[in-house]
Amino acid sequence: MNNNNIRQRKAEHVAAALEHDLSAPQAASWADIQLIHQAVPEVDRDEIDCNIEFLGKTLRAPIFISAITGGYDGAAIINERLAAAAEKYGLAMGVGSQRAGIAAPELAETYAITRRVAPSAFLIANIGAPQIIPQAGKAPFTIEDIRSAISMIGADALALHLNYLQESAQPEGDLNARGVLAALTQLTKAVGQPVIAKETGAGISKESALALLNAGAQAIDTGGAGGSSMAAMEAIRAEKIGDIKTKAIGSVFRNWGIATPISVIEASAAKLPIIATGGIRSGLDAAKAIALGASVAGIAFPMLKAASTSQQAVFDYLEIFLLELKTAMQLTGSPNIAALQKAPVIIGGAVKSWLDVRGFEDQVKQYARRS
Repeated sequence: MNNNNIRQRKAEHVAAALEHDLSAPQAASWADIQLIHQAVPEVDRDEIDCNIEFLGKTLRAPIFISAITGGYDGAAIINERLAAAAEKYGLAMGVGSQRAGIAAPELAETYAITRRVAPSAFLIANIGAPQIIPQAGKAPFTIEDIRSAISMIGADALALHLNYLQESAQPEGDLNARGVLAALTQLTKAVGQPVIAKETGAGISKESALALLNAGAQAIDTGGAGGSSMAAMEAIRAEKIGDIKTKAIGSVFRNWGIATPISVIEASAAKLPIIATGGIRSGLDAAKAIALGASVAGIAFPMLKAASTSQQAVFDYLEIFLLELKTAMQLTGSPNIAALQKAPVIIGGAVKSWLDVRGFEDQVKQYARRS
């Protein structure tokens, strides 16, 4: 794929996200997760401490501005606004796939702007798992390529995104998968930064989490089902060029994947730090994810929408989100994130049914018995 095609694809992804409803038909299932109200919380909301340690760095709030964009002309302003928010509020931030910046150095600035605007924020570089193994007619990224992605933004960590559903629904998708774990093992030993294994909308199972742990991943981003569907996004692109077969894949598999709350619990088997991404739309959703075991909650589409409007829209969204999170913490009697991670949780509905079938019954009971 030439550089112009990569640039166009990046722009089409953002346009599709902003102009179409890409939500997965299955809900993120946060309604199945209930926190226990404490009528006498003995916690002043203004004194709640949202700080958390994540991969060796302190975040002032457990929020990750998820990997969104980069690699086309309009991406710089979006990344600039998101980075300004990450710096102001002390959050983590990821950039979109840096394949474009590696292939076309003139596009590197659309990513690099993040570090200039956010000199002290926790920034996460991003490459795709399909690109670390050979694809049809394409050589894999070298370790030098991957290091260039890290240095491009002065990253504190590297995300390896696992987007095989998206690739399957993409007209120009990379479909080879054999050898990814071996390549990941080599990568984690060579890059010199923590590697985060990141799904992009289909979730991480227990089996995958353990395999990623064995391959050297140091954190897991669930990227669970329930938020925006990458398959739906690619179906829109396929339809525009008359690719009926690929469009069918995107449409049929729009609802594929593991809902985020389930994925947080499944992935906890690896005992790694977890970023809960996928359908988180409020600070209450984030509080539920953290109570289930996540270290950080990731937000993608709401941040893209706000950043496409104005800098103030980004700040306003985060102010409300943080207020919702602190309210949930006060009402559960949680003065800090460590306390929220131990707060009792009741799990019901489809989430409980899934977990019961998968053998997590005892863990579900333990959540409810916390004190």
